[in-house]
Amino acid sequence: MKLRGFTLIELLVVIAIIATLVALLLPAVQQAREAARRSSCRNNLKQLALAMHNYHDTHTVFPPGAVNPLGDDPNGRNGGGSPGIMGNWLVFLLPYIEQSVHYDGYAKIVSERAEAVDWFGNNTYVSQGITVGRDPLPVTGCPSHPVGDQRLSNGTNQEDLSRGNYAACYGRGGYGRVHTTDNAIGGVFGNNSKYSMRDLLDGSSNTLAVSELQYRTPSSDGPSTADTRGTWAYGVAGASVFNTQNSPNSAVPDGVWGCRTKPTEGMPCVQIGSPYTEMHAAARSYHTGGVHGGMADGSVRFFSENISLVIWQGLGTRGGQEISSDY
Repeated sequence: MKLRGFTLIELLVVIAIIATLVALLLPAVQQAREAARRSSCRNNLKQLALAMHNYHDTHTVFPPGAVNPLGDDPNGRNGGGSPGIMGNWLVFLLPYIEQSVHYDGYAKIVSERAEAVDWFGNNTYVSQGITVGRDPLPVTGCPSHPVGDQRLSNGTNQEDLSRGNYAACYGRGGYGRVHTTDNAIGGVFGNNSKYSMRDLLDGSSNTLAVSELQYRTPSSDGPSTADTRGTWAYGVAGASVFNTQNSPNSAVPDGVWGCRTKPTEGMPCVQIGSPYTEMHAAARSYHTGGVHGGMADGSVRFFSENISLVIWQGLGTRGGQEISSDY
């Protein structure tokens, strides 16, 4: 019996076929993985939106975007004393996302500080505790983010604060409480805000509450080049706050305090030290074509980066009386 083996040409043909199949299947596998990451990212936003509602059920208002005794100053006197910015919207939601231990840590820190105030009449006011804010929270990170844990070191007693990918909407204007009194400019959140469902004149299903952010590795070159974007415990533009002033994933630079511009990474920025009310940051994500957004009614939608800017700005306000077409 004569045995017959493969010829070299046949072997090369088989290898070529296998390589072609792998090349065809690899993008599909990558797309499937990204679809799973997007789904997880969407679920995180859903959890935050539900936590926001549970907070509202307890306190009859949404949490403040940030508690800031100095109003619009994003740094206050954190670098040289108190008060400065303290608890932000994510801090107030900690008990509603199964992070009571972190919340208790904030409450303990603020109870030991001279400027502690009774924010809701039951001493639930919390601070941006230095040691607590270092911990990354699972619900604040989008799996589509391509890098690992990153921290902020900016020399303001907020060293090594951990990063996250979600932010609260301050409306279509700049950062600060100046615009929160204007329903056509302000959003669900603002500095020292206490808005309720009845304040959402546009309707909760037409009002954007939370969306996504990008962040990157902090610089080792010193505080002057630190980028504040993504710090989940810090209630300032780009850190845990965004505006609908510019479209999602906009090429227009963010105006933030603490800036390292990276246009090639989709994170252009310019540093704005004053006036603080002019600070702004767009919703940004690592998803192709747009960002996820959580509405004030608890639903989560995907918004194209090509959405009409007029519609996007209207969705960011709580009472502009805009008529929004399909988006």
